[in-house]
Amino acid sequence: MSESAVNLTISDVCDRLETPSSVLILTHTRPDADTLGSAFALRELLRGLGKRCEVINDDDIPKRLGFIFNVPTLRPEALPDDFEPDMYVSVDVSASKLLGKLEEEYAPKVALAIDHHVLGTPFAKETFVAPTGACGEIIFDIACEFAARGKSLLNRSAAIALYAAICSDTGSFKFDSVTPETHKRIAALLEYDINHAEISRKLYDSRPISQVMATKVALCNLHFYNENRVAVINFTNKMREENNLTREDIDDIISLTRSIEGVEIGISIKQSDDDLTLYKVSMRSNRVADVSKLCAIFGGGGHKRAAGCTVNAENEYAAESMLIAEINNELMRLDKEGAFEHAGEI
Repeated sequence: MSESAVNLTISDVCDRLETPSSVLILTHTRPDADTLGSAFALRELLRGLGKRCEVINDDDIPKRLGFIFNVPTLRPEALPDDFEPDMYVSVDVSASKLLGKLEEEYAPKVALAIDHHVLGTPFAKETFVAPTGACGEIIFDIACEFAARGKSLLNRSAAIALYAAICSDTGSFKFDSVTPETHKRIAALLEYDINHAEISRKLYDSRPISQVMATKVALCNLHFYNENRVAVINFTNKMREENNLTREDIDDIISLTRSIEGVEIGISIKQSDDDLTLYKVSMRSNRVADVSKLCAIFGGGGHKRAAGCTVNAENEYAAESMLIAEINNELMRLDKEGAFEHAGEI
């Protein structure tokens, strides 16, 4: 955290947001439902305050998440020509590098970062971080603070976006980051007459055939380690090209590893397009292991049950070996502590 960074309260955040007349909201690259839903809802709140507000992202919006903004892209070139923001805000961005190609130009301008990754690397002048299951929960709390000030800004469209954000980043309420407050926030969003079943269908049960084919390829390249407690899918560019798959087709492939009985840690490794020695890693854990600590070893981070990092290696096999070595060490440590003795108890 920089010397000028300050962790704010929700009230402070609302004070800051009331000041500017125009705001640009930044979201993280390879956008998910939480960063998009949080950004859309915050945009609605700020427009309700009479401010000009826009959102940008380094990537196109995944098709399955298109219902949140109803536009194909939020790239900077889509901004109105006359839009000149007084304030820059980021949502669900735990480190400036997650802005992707926007980092160099925009990261130094971010005055306020709103995030739920407690192990992130703060980069904004002021920061609000809360250990909620989703950043969307924080945006909901901001709306509640404005309502307490006599400004009811939350509308049905924002409620849809927040439901998608919270549902997605809590794993459809399966992760242990879910709290009673999470369900209270969701209950309040349902009061806006949203079709939560259709939102969930779009998030989880509406996959193009290409994603199904990606799953088929992944199953043929599934590796197990440590008595089948670790499952790995190593997706190279050659595999994508041979099977005519896009990046979006394999974005959620990590979920396959986590769903296998007996697996404690699931990993997906994806070769970069720009640097063939760079591999993007996603990790998930089921009950005990803290994958944010494992990813931190490689300069990454995230949540206890979901985290990511990048590794440089000569090839995909070397990248996999590096990761497995650290994971095996961590599982050995947890075994010695007896950490798995009561895992799985309800």
